[in-house]
Amino acid sequence: MMTGGCESGLPPSHRVTAADRSRVAAVGPRASETLAWGRRSDHHTSQSTTVPLPRRRVTRSTIASAAALALACLGALPCRAQGRLSEKAVVAQTVKSTTITVEYYRPVARGRTLFGDSGVVERGRIWALGANWATTLEVDHDIFVEGKPLPKGRYSLWALVDRDVWTLSFHRTWHLFHMARPDSTDEQLRLTVRPDSAAPTEILTFDFPEIQGGETTLRMRWGRLAIPLHLTMIAPPLKLLTDRAERARYLGHYDLEVKGGSGEGDTHVLLDVAEVSDTLHWRDTTNPFAPLRDFMLNPAGPDNEFTRALRSADGQYWTDADLAVVFQLVSGRAEGFELQRDGTVVSRAKRVH
Repeated sequence: MMTGGCESGLPPSHRVTAADRSRVAAVGPRASETLAWGRRSDHHTSQSTTVPLPRRRVTRSTIASAAALALACLGALPCRAQGRLSEKAVVAQTVKSTTITVEYYRPVARGRTLFGDSGVVERGRIWALGANWATTLEVDHDIFVEGKPLPKGRYSLWALVDRDVWTLSFHRTWHLFHMARPDSTDEQLRLTVRPDSAAPTEILTFDFPEIQGGETTLRMRWGRLAIPLHLTMIAPPLKLLTDRAERARYLGHYDLEVKGGSGEGDTHVLLDVAEVSDTLHWRDTTNPFAPLRDFMLNPAGPDNEFTRALRSADGQYWTDADLAVVFQLVSGRAEGFELQRDGTVVSRAKRVH
């Protein structure tokens, strides 16, 4: 991608014009040039059909334009201080136990018309929601996007741009340049959204403007336009200890040592491990907010390792997957446990009754 200012060393006849730039910085193929977002396919076979390109006469003006572009690119190499026109960015948000990550390149408006028949992103074109490489979205658990299921994984995002309604497509092949054509056989999810008006945004931006419970909004903003996507997390399934004898080995009172911070001394918290129906619960007996911190212990991995799941206002349990509760068993009975975060012990508890 060329940077402004590096073209000044070229003679006027060889300088790159705005028309040259617009041809090089195409935002993607027109929808009419694609067949169902991807390669043209024979309806009777699964094989792709190659469409030959028409032959064109190469004129002197074409050669001159190509040479000008090549010289501009060569001249742009020493201008490192100016940086890229579209810088790379990553934004991530954890909601409950799910992390959503968006990686994209940020084009700058620079006074241009961004959307419309004569805009940078023309109506009827397929756009990668950014510059350079296609914008990607990654989720580490299954979620719902606008009420439609999206399995965990990483996806490239594409939009068919129109005045009132945009069609968004999530593709499993995520490492694609913005001028590539996503293959229809690779599409995981397609949905429609309505663009909103927004305060002017000079550089294309993705953010998470609101989080409520197990839901959040992922928003793209550029110019005076915003595209919101409503994301809903899915509570992970909980395992039950149906054998009462198996639950009994963990029941009892424990003294949990909580490490102090910023020079403060350690404190001790008394808690109970109790059974409720077919589940084990962690209850803080010394905390006045204990009713709000009633954790379910969810079996994970070995039979003495658990994760904590906190019940939300909607009645669902959300797991703190990063924190493990590992019990120490002596003769089949728990005598204490460790709290481990990413394999590191952060607190220890011992049985007192």
